[in-house]
Amino acid sequence: MQEGLYGVEFHTAHGTGNGIIYATNGKIRGGNSWMAFIGNYSGTDSEITVKVSTQRYNPDPNFKPLFGTDMVTLTLKGTSIGDTITFEGTALQLPGVRFNAVLTRICD
Repeated sequence: MQEGLYGVEFHTAHGTGNGIIYATNGKIRGGNSWMAFIGNYSGTDSEITVKVSTQRYNPDPNFKPLFGTDMVTLTLKGTSIGDTITFEGTALQLPGVRFNAVLTRICD
């Protein structure tokens, strides 16, 4: 995974969302208008492993979490092609709900 700033689009069977992350030195930090994303990554472009947790920082009840709860830990596997990384995985708290994400690199 190249270090840098990424736009992220994600979805589950319960809905879709988007946000932004910054990847550097094996760490991922980011969020959207109501949730922070905090985690780590490792591996090569052919198989990237990510473990990332969510944490709500905006109490606005109009923002509904995709997993029905504010705090989840996702385990993801992905591959990189050019400036795009595609991930699939699940939340530890809800292992039957598939999570998919596409990251598009914006800049260093």
